[in-house]
Amino acid sequence: MLKPHKKITKRQIKEDPLVTYYFKTLDFIREHQQKIYIGAIAVLALLFMVIMFSKSKRSAELNASEALTKANYELSQSRTQEAIDILLNMVDNYSGTKSAAKGVYLLGKAYFEKGDYEKAQMYFKRYIDDYSDDPILVNGAYSGLGASLEQQNKFLEAAEIYEKGAKKFEKNFLAPRLLMKAGRCYQRANKIAKAKACYQIVIEKYAESKFKNDAELYLAKLNA
Repeated sequence: MLKPHKKITKRQIKEDPLVTYYFKTLDFIREHQQKIYIGAIAVLALLFMVIMFSKSKRSAELNASEALTKANYELSQSRTQEAIDILLNMVDNYSGTKSAAKGVYLLGKAYFEKGDYEKAQMYFKRYIDDYSDDPILVNGAYSGLGASLEQQNKFLEAAEIYEKGAKKFEKNFLAPRLLMKAGRCYQRANKIAKAKACYQIVIEKYAESKFKNDAELYLAKLNA
């Protein structure tokens, strides 16, 4: 014979841990309802801001990339001033983007082509100081900065920049080229010992490079 189900009392229901937790949670929500709503709204607002920031950043990168492409085209057509105008606007409006960083480098290059060596010096230096993601462009910026100083007859400063770039990228295939330029500028600055040292490094450290023979020739002339 089946036994009748035992009826659960209200007291037993109240003593059930899960039920107790449920009612406590309801009481907490009722008591702190306004704060919970405010917190939820704050979280949603923060999420919205993150989404909008991400969208804005993508849009800025896209616009900056488009401007960079236009500037490169103008440079390829020898319309240097047009390229400079595009780049200046892009660097100002899209600062922080990858394309803006490249724009700073291109401004140095464009001003150099225009013959404005002081501004070329400024932008090449700015690229070296502020950006280091692209070793090829940083190397190019050292070369451009040295050349800008050289064009202003600042041979000692140019030599030091070339040498600094060569040391920073000593494993790069462009390092011996920078050392040769440093040696030449040290000669122009009448710093013969430093010039010899640069040529000697090329001979010893970059014996496989195409600059070794030139370095040996220049060193022999200085030792004659």
